[in-house]
Amino acid sequence: MAQAPAAAAARAAELRPLITRAAHAYYVLDAPVMEDAVYDRLLRELEQLEREHPELHRPDSPTLRVGGAPASRFESVAHRIGLLSLDNAFDLGELRAWHERLQRVLEKARTAGATESPETAPQGQTEQALVSELKIDGNALALSYEDGVLVRAATRGDGSRGEEITANVRTIRTVPLRLQLERPPAWVEVRGEAFIPSATFEAINRERVAAGEPAFANPRNACAGTLRQLDPAVVARRRLDFFAYTLHLPPDAAQAPASQWQALDWLRQAGFRVNPNARRCPDLSAVEAFVEEWSERRHGLPYATDGVVVKLDDLALQERAGFTQKAPRWAIALKYPAEEAPSRLIRLTSQVGRTGVVTPVAEFEAVALAGTSVSRATLHNADRLAELDLHTSDTIVVRKAGEIIPEVVRVLPELRPEGAVPLSLPSACPVCGSPLVREDGEAATRCVNSSCPAILRGSLRHWVSKAALDVDGLGSRLIEQLVDKRLVRSIADLYRLDAALLASLERMGEKSAANLMAALEASRQRPWSRLLHGLGIHHVGQVNARALASAFPGVAELAAAAQEAPETVTAVHGIGDEIVQSLQQWFATPANQALLRDLAGLGLPLAGSSGNERASGDPGEAVPASSPLAGKSVVLTGTLPDMSREQARDLIEAAGGRVTGSVSRRTSLVVAGDEAGGKLAKARELGVTVIDQAQLQALLSGALSEGAGEDAADAGAA
Repeated sequence: MAQAPAAAAARAAELRPLITRAAHAYYVLDAPVMEDAVYDRLLRELEQLEREHPELHRPDSPTLRVGGAPASRFESVAHRIGLLSLDNAFDLGELRAWHERLQRVLEKARTAGATESPETAPQGQTEQALVSELKIDGNALALSYEDGVLVRAATRGDGSRGEEITANVRTIRTVPLRLQLERPPAWVEVRGEAFIPSATFEAINRERVAAGEPAFANPRNACAGTLRQLDPAVVARRRLDFFAYTLHLPPDAAQAPASQWQALDWLRQAGFRVNPNARRCPDLSAVEAFVEEWSERRHGLPYATDGVVVKLDDLALQERAGFTQKAPRWAIALKYPAEEAPSRLIRLTSQVGRTGVVTPVAEFEAVALAGTSVSRATLHNADRLAELDLHTSDTIVVRKAGEIIPEVVRVLPELRPEGAVPLSLPSACPVCGSPLVREDGEAATRCVNSSCPAILRGSLRHWVSKAALDVDGLGSRLIEQLVDKRLVRSIADLYRLDAALLASLERMGEKSAANLMAALEASRQRPWSRLLHGLGIHHVGQVNARALASAFPGVAELAAAAQEAPETVTAVHGIGDEIVQSLQQWFATPANQALLRDLAGLGLPLAGSSGNERASGDPGEAVPASSPLAGKSVVLTGTLPDMSREQARDLIEAAGGRVTGSVSRRTSLVVAGDEAGGKLAKARELGVTVIDQAQLQALLSGALSEGAGEDAADAGAA
């Protein structure tokens, strides 16, 4: 490559530090040193120089802040130094118990004959200084610098390996691309938290709603999804922020900090933004005062925080305290309790999902929780409703589980008005009036009328989804119109629509209608396994549908086997009795029989061309034999931070796994999120492996094909 003219190279070398210093003053120090218009002009000048002379590009160029070329996938990388999780404390009593354990560990190290300097040796139970830092509710990052230049940024992952997202992190303006040190060490590892400030989060959601896109649930989920975007330009637009809090240097580094407090100062001098609300505390009582002070003050911060991280200040003593198998002994995260508020129940309603599950919903007088107004909370199922013993006009206590999901914690029966009536789920579907059914051994109560409008809307959304018939252009709003206007009363009616009728609907035109008609026509060519999945039969996901379609050449053969020879169905790998029962019930329902006749009459593929779905040529259908999830039985429990249960299920099934509803000795893995309950306890009791979402995504990154891997990378990110 030809060398750039000397004048261009000199000007670029002059512009880079000037722009970098100005950005640091503006974004980190909050003390601008030049007008915005001047900064923009200088940045554009550097961008033009680098466009005209690509050889001038450098990994620490401030032009990378606006995003680079999109990635095709994220690579899994090993952390130089592991990112261990912290143990949690949930009240001051547990914090004191941790501190007592720490003192005993330090005393044991001293009496074991370790040589310490008088300044650092713990004498008996003498307390050591601690550092209290606000726990930022974001996403942990590992940043690697070599000779002062950012060379790699990675997610936490499973603590030992994460996903490399360097291009995305370069767009975060509070992450220095080059350390502001005259003599940087050969390498340095920095840990910190990426987050979306509250005002930025609200602005992003306003833009998304205005564009007809769903709003993000909370800043942490939005941040996680953003960091895993394949296009850095999208990350740049969402304006993430970063606080640094941990430092790792080479053993022979000059002027290395001797304490956590000094490490925070080192990070500031290197150009990082460090949370200004940290405090060095001489003893545990000062830590407790810090915790109490911020229990209320935190709600006025411009970002989300859900606790306090407490660390032993002296780094030499940290090393002596050491680690357990999963966490450092010298640090702990004290979580603030979920904020609770009393309210009065207005009414109990029920909502019907795609599979007919009826969920009770409490509607109550609006209360402010964790910075938002809350007036509704799901009560999960009939068992939870009975456990609460909810009555009309009850006073209830509401909180946000994990400061995200509203839930009713308890009822205050002492405030119950006279004549209050016990509440329960209705016996008939609130939408169509059909009798509700609750099968033995299941917590869910269901409407089994496939013509129910609520089920129909959900069934249509599932039918046209990418994993099923993949009908592009038929979104939720259009489905609502078609059902509400009674233009579509079953899945089959989609194939009776015409372009003129579609063009007459709200937000549709001739071009959109023509595109949708073409997409519907193309969906007729999908293999019969996709149609089987699209029918939405309970427990029949992508993987089970492929297995059944490979074993039975068509829907007629599968229906006959389920009813007359169920043992031939359970002989299929991964298919158990609960799936057979679900198939029997579905095929025995008259409305479903009518639907199948209708679809057959419209030319939909109710059978494979050769009885072998693998030969269909459908892209993305095959599961690699080497997939670590192939043939595994997986249970999901709790709330995952970055994806819905349905997204997780689809990704697991696409990688060859099978998602089941209960934990047993045959369960291979349990994926546990926030507020995991009885299933997590059962898994631990049985010794079943438990992983979190990050570890699941690490498995998926190696389990899926490149195309599927891209879908996984975007899970939870809009």
